[in-house]
Amino acid sequence: MGFPVAVHWWFWLTMFLLGGGASAQHSAQFVFPLLFVAAAFISIVAHELGHAVAGRKYGAYPSIYLHGFGGVTTLPGARFNRNQSMFVSFAGPLTSMLLALISFLLFPIVAKLSIQLGQLFGIMVYINIFWTILNLLPIQPLDGGQIFRDFMGPSRREITRWVGVVCAGLAAIWALNNQRVFLCMMMAYLAFLNYQETPGEGGVITH
Repeated sequence: MGFPVAVHWWFWLTMFLLGGGASAQHSAQFVFPLLFVAAAFISIVAHELGHAVAGRKYGAYPSIYLHGFGGVTTLPGARFNRNQSMFVSFAGPLTSMLLALISFLLFPIVAKLSIQLGQLFGIMVYINIFWTILNLLPIQPLDGGQIFRDFMGPSRREITRWVGVVCAGLAAIWALNNQRVFLCMMMAYLAFLNYQETPGEGGVITH
């Protein structure tokens, strides 16, 4: 679609580990982790394309970068007003929800064709529902945090920051209780970022 896309090697490793690759002991057990990597790649690129298309609508020159924590769309040249920024932030989760719906509707069809295709689409349903719910939490720099920041406005920056700290802290505790170590570490890190300062202020706009 004309957008430059870069993928760091850490992305592939992280997704492989999230898919259970570390516990695979023989060739058959590597199938699911590899399917998870493929599903994550498709899902995250689609999500970032949602931001990119929306950003280009308002004059930005987007580029996409996938890294160990997911992806980011950089939007140089953007001069969004508050409503436009909220729309660009929500465009990614909206794309993810549409992909979840499409994957869910196609799952019964592809599952009859191939067990692996069925697994792939099943993973995409999971990723695009569960990860989107997490992404919409009011924690910066997640999309939900950016939407909440724009909704509250610059005069309520401290409220936005502390909401992010509390929500990220609670999410980290939930993840720890459910033995989701990677998610716990990520949310603890985001809690620290929100406590330290409000992420995403100044410089090139990212989503």
